[in-house]
Amino acid sequence: MTRPPEPPQISLSLAPHGLDLDATLTSGQAFSWRRTADGRWRGWIDGRPCLVWRHDEVLRAVGPDLTHAAVSRYFGLDVPLRDIFASFPSDPWLEKAREFSPGLRVLRQDPWETLCNFICSALKQIVQIAQINADLRRMLGEPVAAPDLYAFPTPARLARATEAQLRECKLGFRARHLFVAARQVAQGEISLEKIEAMPTEEARETLLRLQGVGEKVANCVLLFAYGRMEAFPIDVWVERVLRQLYFKGSQRVKLARMDQFSRTHFGPNGGYAQQFLFHWMRNDPRAKAFARPAKKSLSR
Repeated sequence: MTRPPEPPQISLSLAPHGLDLDATLTSGQAFSWRRTADGRWRGWIDGRPCLVWRHDEVLRAVGPDLTHAAVSRYFGLDVPLRDIFASFPSDPWLEKAREFSPGLRVLRQDPWETLCNFICSALKQIVQIAQINADLRRMLGEPVAAPDLYAFPTPARLARATEAQLRECKLGFRARHLFVAARQVAQGEISLEKIEAMPTEEARETLLRLQGVGEKVANCVLLFAYGRMEAFPIDVWVERVLRQLYFKGSQRVKLARMDQFSRTHFGPNGGYAQQFLFHWMRNDPRAKAFARPAKKSLSR
């Protein structure tokens, strides 16, 4: 039996801003990537399984039907980072966050999978969300090219799942949210494709009509799937950063005030600033020293 030819390797320059694959793929944006024994990353781009790695100042990727444009878009290599950074305010905390991980990028992912990931994120840590993603693929996804690789289940497939199947994926109370949201999308009540062309406020309001979607989840989907850089998700980590570093630790400041502050202070590309702050606070012990431990469980 003739073995099919290996797909061609894609190479993309990372100059001038670089790309920190480890930071980007472990920063709470995407949950389907796994590091291989040789230090590369195996995951999915546009529903296609692939392998990516960095060699000097070049990003390399290989996978069936993978294109330069898809890889560039997924990793945000087509985003004018110079302009984004120039729009940031003069802010010593944000500078520290950028210095900690200058190669961090905001990804552009599939809207449906991103929506599901963040519906499942309530009171869950990153490793737990990744496990739910893997379980949903294994339980309900279609097998693809290699053994033990499964596509993320479609809205129609999730809408046909039983509550028992979803709970087996460790969804708990989120099972009902995910099932109803899948049905809303599968039946055309909400079109994720049409959201792409909507103004951001209209897109946010449309996402909020989905079961299990609040402001944080809507903003995560806007930022990590639709590339709306003005979207500023406030989870417990980011709330901790804002409260301790920008509001002097005041417990009286409400989320609505933080949201208003983030829009005006961080500007039109606040979502990128948010991701730097989130990753910095989670991973740099020096950053954690600036803020008192939160009483809540620090989930994504």
